[in-house]
Amino acid sequence: MAVDDGLDVLQEIKHIVVLMMENRSFDHMLGYLTKDGMGDVNGLSGDESNADADGAVYPAFEFALDQTAFHAPGQPQDRSLDPCHSPSCVAEQLAAGNGGFVKNFVARKDPPPAWRKLPMGYYTGAHLPVYDHLAREFCVCDAWHSSIPGDTWPNRLYSLAGRAGQSVAHELDFFKQLIDTPLTAALTNVPLFEVEAFTRQLADTQWRWYSHDPATLRAADAHYRDITDLKPLNFSYFNRKAVSVATEDLEALIVGQDSFIDDAAKGTLREVSWIDPNFIDLSVADPNSNDDHPPADVLAGQQLVLEVYQALVNSPNWNDTLLVITYDEHGGFYDHVAPPPVNDGSGYATYGLRVPALVVGPRVKRFVCHDFFDHTALIKTILLRFASDPAGAVANMGSARIAASAHLGGVLGPARTDIADGGDLGGKLEAWRATASAQRQAQAGPSTAPEAAGQPLVLTDFQNEFAAFALAMRASGLAGHP
Repeated sequence: MAVDDGLDVLQEIKHIVVLMMENRSFDHMLGYLTKDGMGDVNGLSGDESNADADGAVYPAFEFALDQTAFHAPGQPQDRSLDPCHSPSCVAEQLAAGNGGFVKNFVARKDPPPAWRKLPMGYYTGAHLPVYDHLAREFCVCDAWHSSIPGDTWPNRLYSLAGRAGQSVAHELDFFKQLIDTPLTAALTNVPLFEVEAFTRQLADTQWRWYSHDPATLRAADAHYRDITDLKPLNFSYFNRKAVSVATEDLEALIVGQDSFIDDAAKGTLREVSWIDPNFIDLSVADPNSNDDHPPADVLAGQQLVLEVYQALVNSPNWNDTLLVITYDEHGGFYDHVAPPPVNDGSGYATYGLRVPALVVGPRVKRFVCHDFFDHTALIKTILLRFASDPAGAVANMGSARIAASAHLGGVLGPARTDIADGGDLGGKLEAWRATASAQRQAQAGPSTAPEAAGQPLVLTDFQNEFAAFALAMRASGLAGHP
């Protein structure tokens, strides 16, 4: 099936919802499907392996059922089990036909011996019950690549603007007040960019950004950091019930009064909804970050996905909604498919590695889509469907990558009536959530756990950057939340 097919069916979609998670590869999360009844998926065959620098071979392996978060007991707090995913690390991982994942992990992270094989690990439906249901009922895209062979922010910028950019934090006037303070040295790590997001090609009434933390759109596009026009009706919480009254009062001028959960329930979703997961959360009441960024517990991510899915299924908007779940980049985890080359003036020789991607909705065919996508497919799909002048909007983005991108119309078909309800997905996660919450609330103060209760706090590089972003928002006169 050609991806250019389905543009007419795309016009039947009235709402597109995007949830972009963090740092997992396709084989790591969905590669098991090939061996579990979905042989059409280009996943794991059982022959995949990597060797370390000494020649020891590490085959791909299935994680234990209780290994949903990564923590090596007794490891030093400065030793992270988050695999490297910088451009230089990715180059090492792709060496010798994707044969450098273990070598890179060992060299860059110096893990305990039992964890040297970590990048070769993969999950199954027993670990990821929500993904397992969605994969079998809707569309798995097994050729969705991150946009660049590198880390989080360039890939997220590509998903918003079709290009990357350098942080401009050190150039901004509102940081002058921080000169000669402890924050000054950290300015180069504050993720503040000036790319023009696709939302500029839409009317403000057409889209809304939902987040748990400061919205990534504010980090990407300076237009949405303008304190004279903060567009509060375009930014809202994911779930207002999880927000304290004090926070609501503090942020009343910059955040809308509803949430994604509210809008879905009332049938007031806008044409485009973009959801940021919870990148960093040090509160006691709930399990920690649910963005799936290692070492976060993937069960927290499963719960977030289930909340989004159930909110949509029970929404008056469901029959005309398209939900896309994908990941910004592979996070240093093994994938057996080499990224294809690209020559579009971006400065990158290839796309990034494959990432998990699921397309969900009552008009989505139940099948495995082998067509190539990268993150700019999100922009192309949204603008072709909702821009008043689709061709002009695509051209205005000024991105060769967007212009050449496919759209998602090809995964669509007639409205379906054969979608299974998934059984007791919530029950499978309820016991885990109750246990994790009880452990956290038993602590004397805010949790110090990056991935589960009672473990040492070691923020990932991305969490440190995001914390700096929140401080930057406060320094500029914006509150730390959306």
